[in-house]
Amino acid sequence: MKLSLTHVLLIGILLVGIVAFFLFTREAASPGAEPTLGPTADGQQPATEASDETPCPLATPEFFVVEPVTSPTDQLSQTILVDLGNGEAITITTESGTFTAPFDAFPKEIEIALLPNTTHNLTVEGKVREVVQGNCSYGGYTLTTTRDRYGEPLVIEQQQP
Repeated sequence: MKLSLTHVLLIGILLVGIVAFFLFTREAASPGAEPTLGPTADGQQPATEASDETPCPLATPEFFVVEPVTSPTDQLSQTILVDLGNGEAITITTESGTFTAPFDAFPKEIEIALLPNTTHNLTVEGKVREVVQGNCSYGGYTLTTTRDRYGEPLVIEQQQP
């Protein structure tokens, strides 16, 4: 039986794969086996004591959205709608001042004052409430945006008639 070049190449690739398997897996442990740790770079044996604490599960990110603003406007105030998962407080900073309110409603409505004939660039910050479950702590951070839920800039042009 005569082997074609394709058959010879396939057999060669198979043999290389088998050899590679044995070379790269000889340090692998069997399922259920305790790993053995060698000495560290400084010659010390690493600690093998297992912790009784269960690791904390990963937290899911909180959602944070600001509804689009009305611009241009001839009004001297505007209500901004903000939604924040597990929210604690909302702060809006703009040319007319800083407006802070506790996050106690979904969505939170915050009325901001507008200066006449001024372009207002809004920065919205949402403080996420800290939650402790056992030894695990989640939240306690602040999210910031200058864009609405559609990715448009939070800019209000106030124009007096």
